[in-house]
Amino acid sequence: MKFSISQSVAVAPGAAVAAYGNPAFYEGRTPSGDIALVGVVGHDNGPPETMEVSYKFTGAVSSAVRAVVDPAKLSWVTRTEVQREARRTRFTVVPDHYPDRLDCSGTFTFTQGEAGPDSTVVTIEGDLTVHVFLVGRKVEQLIVSGLRTYLAAEVSLLPGFTSSA
Repeated sequence: MKFSISQSVAVAPGAAVAAYGNPAFYEGRTPSGDIALVGVVGHDNGPPETMEVSYKFTGAVSSAVRAVVDPAKLSWVTRTEVQREARRTRFTVVPDHYPDRLDCSGTFTFTQGEAGPDSTVVTIEGDLTVHVFLVGRKVEQLIVSGLRTYLAAEVSLLPGFTSSA
């Protein structure tokens, strides 16, 4: 399932992309929607600059989904390569469990918004595939819905973070 999420934020594009390469941007987050950030598990100033962040799913799943996966094992690490000059990141989701059942990767792009140099449109584009017979498509829809909620909340944190950084 391909997905695309765009959101405007009152932060310069360079500051926005830099936040995604800063471990402090991920600290102390409260769960948002069905996703909880567990913590930064790796950071390398590079080149290339990389960030590894651990997450877990905290929402409810149907009995059909529970029949094929244990909700307590729905956790993963997102590995992100930050390309500050290009104002983009590339990410890959690496499941902690069930690595043969999920593939997800994509990009964040940070372009100047219509409000001028201190505004950014953050666009997240990705491809998600859940390899589970009968319920895979439903799980993909559930995950993308949770991602939309989580990422909208994440982008909304940028102005507060960049003003204090």
